[in-house]
Amino acid sequence: MADELQEIYEKYEILSGAKDKILEHSAEYLECINIASKGGPKGKKLVAQIISQFFKHFPDLQDTALNVLLDLCEDGDSEIRICSMKVLPFLCKGSKEHIQNIASVLAQLLQLDDLDYTVACNSLVQVFREDPVLSINAIFTILYQDEVLREKLVTFLYKRLATIEGKNLPEVEDLLVTEGKKIIQDCTSGEFMLIMPYLTQSKLGKTLHGQKELVNLVYNKIEVEGKFNLLETHTLSTDRLVLCVELILPLFNASNESTKLLIYYCTQVLPQWNNIRSLKDGEQLQLRLLRQLAIMSTYCVWNAENMTDVIENVFNTLKEYMPLPPEDVDISKVSNLDFTSVECLLYTFHKLARKNPEFLTNDSDRLKDFRLRLQYFARGVQGCKRGLENTKTKKDELSEEDQKKIQIAPAVLENINTIVKDLFYQPPLYKCNVQLSFRSARDGKKEVTTVTKPGAQKRHVPITFGSANGTDPGPKQVRNNKAGEDRKLYQPPSGKFSNNFGRTNSRGGNWGRGGSTRGYRGGRGGGRNWRN
Repeated sequence: MADELQEIYEKYEILSGAKDKILEHSAEYLECINIASKGGPKGKKLVAQIISQFFKHFPDLQDTALNVLLDLCEDGDSEIRICSMKVLPFLCKGSKEHIQNIASVLAQLLQLDDLDYTVACNSLVQVFREDPVLSINAIFTILYQDEVLREKLVTFLYKRLATIEGKNLPEVEDLLVTEGKKIIQDCTSGEFMLIMPYLTQSKLGKTLHGQKELVNLVYNKIEVEGKFNLLETHTLSTDRLVLCVELILPLFNASNESTKLLIYYCTQVLPQWNNIRSLKDGEQLQLRLLRQLAIMSTYCVWNAENMTDVIENVFNTLKEYMPLPPEDVDISKVSNLDFTSVECLLYTFHKLARKNPEFLTNDSDRLKDFRLRLQYFARGVQGCKRGLENTKTKKDELSEEDQKKIQIAPAVLENINTIVKDLFYQPPLYKCNVQLSFRSARDGKKEVTTVTKPGAQKRHVPITFGSANGTDPGPKQVRNNKAGEDRKLYQPPSGKFSNNFGRTNSRGGNWGRGGSTRGYRGGRGGGRNWRN
């Protein structure tokens, strides 16, 4: 071993001292290459550095030298692999004809773990800096050929290169946008969540044509022309729908309408509302779907033949959250009032019925039933407002979660109250415009906060109210116009908050590909769980 290292150092001194006459010492350089093939661990690491340092001076031996270094990148000793990967970028300086080959090899080495993976990433970034376009083309070539490496390469391209290294390079953006649109046609959820945000923030998402193109990409992914098959893949279809739509909501505007997606939600998703609730974390999914539906209703254009059915589905779902006044006044039987969900549904109904006011006025029984529900729910809103007032004097005693609820609750309750007033006119009006309580923060925190009546155990943060002093304020008399009799209308209690608080986390999905690892020059493997 000592003799081998001594021999290597002697050859290095000859090569480094040759200067302008270095071409005369190609034999010494070739001997270093040979040592890399058959030497010991220390010798291999040493000659790897010598080969890279004098690589540009021996163009006739470059292919041989490169192949030897690539073999060292597959060595069983991690230290030898790491040393070899670190020197590969130096071969690209002044020798751009090797960039694609080296980038391809380093891309395949991303299948390694721990420190090997980190070194491969860093070396690939250095090669990218030498020639971004050649490097990215090489990476995409491997990406399309290798199922196992595909998601790692997508992560490297759209998280590391796109956002850090290639942020201000137009030619890189063009490549990433073009190839990203191809990949997204057939990708896993992980790949989708990496590529789609990049596309929406790229120049493609800044033009009307590009926004429409991105929306159509998502439409194809969630198959808005087909049926929503909730039970086919359990929660995956709902997860996929929520995540896909969340990414394109900011793209909707007056010129890029959301009508097609809104119709899909109303005709395919709402009819399966109870089934969605039965899923794991179903109530959280429902709230996210309702918030998305409310945003879509803002940019819906009235040009579909089945809009009456659309409104009716929204109306029927709204009634599930707005019960009729109970016949008795037993506090223990008070229905759970979910103000946050009602805000979304009431807003959506108000937006859609504005274009078809006859939906309520042409059916007197429907209108009468709806107004009873509105009146009962409005009393719940007033009760919750009084409960909020009572907490102001105890603000210092409240937890951080309680204080968050106090901040968002007034906007939720005020929106409901404003829309209810509109609908109580004879005939109902659709003139008011409210700002959804969650719109200002929807692109920031992922936390979901809800306002609700006591009774349900929710993981999202509820604001609840009950009687301030533990007593029933008593029923009020309401005239029953049909029978000429007085009937008792229950007035919900108001006052204190309950401590039934929780938190909703953003939900991802677990739809990635499977596949075993292998040598980077081997065959293909893996499978996808999210396909069109």
